[in-house]
Amino acid sequence: MLKVMGQEARPPQHNHKRGIIRIFSAAARRRMLRFMARLKTRKIRATFITLTFTEIVTNERAKMVFKRFLMRLRRRFVEVSGVWRMEFQERGAIHFHLLLFRLPFWKQMELQLCWEACTEETRSIAHITLVHGARRIASYISKYIAKKDETSLEDVSYQHVDRESGEIPALGRFWGWINKNALPLGELHEGVLTDDYTIKSVSAWAWKLTGVENTYHNISFHLFADNATWFWNMFIERGGLDMDEWRQSQYLTVSEQRQAKYVDLEWHI
Repeated sequence: MLKVMGQEARPPQHNHKRGIIRIFSAAARRRMLRFMARLKTRKIRATFITLTFTEIVTNERAKMVFKRFLMRLRRRFVEVSGVWRMEFQERGAIHFHLLLFRLPFWKQMELQLCWEACTEETRSIAHITLVHGARRIASYISKYIAKKDETSLEDVSYQHVDRESGEIPALGRFWGWINKNALPLGELHEGVLTDDYTIKSVSAWAWKLTGVENTYHNISFHLFADNATWFWNMFIERGGLDMDEWRQSQYLTVSEQRQAKYVDLEWHI
């Protein structure tokens, strides 16, 4: 995550209290995107799976069946990891998208039979696609995993609405991870830019990348871990210190620190 401070700093706004999960909210999507940005996608083999119910089942039933499928998946492929997303189709049926890593070859028919055994339907639908390269993985994430939920209360997607109260019941999480410890996630790197020219360069680069014209406000955006690491190394080498070096520099005198012109830049990878 790269955060560039504008000329007018705004006080941080924190709201850690979460309510009952009824929809795939903008806040949930933002948290998911931040998590997905930590993935190392270069030179990695991924598998994309879509699981769909033929019938329109309740949310409780869908979650129970999906949990059953994940248990079978983990028992068969111990080292597999990934991210999943629940979504409503236009006709109201629930389906799940999974982006899996380190999944060995799995025949389409075997996947189909496994999913049907979990759903106990005569003909459930399962698709599996092999994904190569960072660009393809990013494409699948943006097109399926991180797609905005544009459904509304009037859509058939919410045939699960309580008829008496007219409210959407608690649906639980819309996304999650599988075997988090095995996911190809980036590590944390922290640093401080100390050179005025480098600070102006990264600021100008950030505004240009996001296409924001008003540079008087703060911006925050995310890059995939591979790209973020490359940029971090480049800017730190040009005019900065990693966090350990910067902490060591704090032993300098006040005059020496003033001459070094240390400026904080929040940058987490």
